[in-house]
Amino acid sequence: SSGINAEYGEDVESVVVRLWQAAGQDLDRTQQGIIVLDELDKLASKRNKHGGKDIGGEGVQQSLLKIIEGTNVTVTDKGKNKTYQIDTRNILFLASGAFIGLDQIIKRRTASKSLGFGTPMSEEHYIKAASIEERIRETEVLSETRKERIKQIRDTEDKNKTKDRLLVQVEPRDILDYGVIPELAGRIPVVVTLDSLTQEDLVIIANDKERGVISQLKELLSLNDCELEFSEDALRAVAELAFCKKTGARALKSIVETTLLDAMFEIPGSDIQHVLVRSGTVLEGEEATYTRRETDVTVEQ
Repeated sequence: SSGINAEYGEDVESVVVRLWQAAGQDLDRTQQGIIVLDELDKLASKRNKHGGKDIGGEGVQQSLLKIIEGTNVTVTDKGKNKTYQIDTRNILFLASGAFIGLDQIIKRRTASKSLGFGTPMSEEHYIKAASIEERIRETEVLSETRKERIKQIRDTEDKNKTKDRLLVQVEPRDILDYGVIPELAGRIPVVVTLDSLTQEDLVIIANDKERGVISQLKELLSLNDCELEFSEDALRAVAELAFCKKTGARALKSIVETTLLDAMFEIPGSDIQHVLVRSGTVLEGEEATYTRRETDVTVEQ
């Protein structure tokens, strides 16, 4: 498989060349490979401030359409001084993107047209009204900072649920209204939406054994014969702060590194063998708990 970031204006045919290189220059494997077109939403055609049409994104979409429909792309093996023709008809193309604002397009399409006193209230309104008293009771014994953070989390959860409910109703015409040309939207008939990340998802991502930021720092500290441990409440605190930032999993790295900033300077060359991070370290800036090695003292008489 191979991928392209559509935002950076790479030559469209270069994605096929990169797939060919990733397949070890095997022609048969290349012609049955997978190409991921990331950030396709950045190529959406939009009106500029002068009222004219932004044809830059549309031009790239037309070039992508040619490859997706099926064409022959010429690649050159410089080592053998040979050229090959790659048929793209059997290559699987996956297009992805954030498509910020697509939920508002769907909302305008699905909005109820009824007005007046008889207009039924939305389900979202009843959910908010029913839970407001419960939320007040929960926050009575908490600090003001904690109350504000909980309020922010609840508001974000409500907005994410509303957005997810709208995105599930996406139709091809919504993609067209966003700025994807009809020919390209028709060639990518299967549309799948992803739910917004929850705090539980962020805990799993942060603590992933292979690529999680905490696992990476554990590996880094192990070079100094030091073990890093995050308690369960600390993991939840990291996820909570990341959730409040509303930038997805990108916020995890900066939060964890800020939490361990002092420890990263303290550990190298020291006798610290274990670092325990609790929620207070993440939320209140408290010092992590250090366990030091026992040193043997020899007394000569």
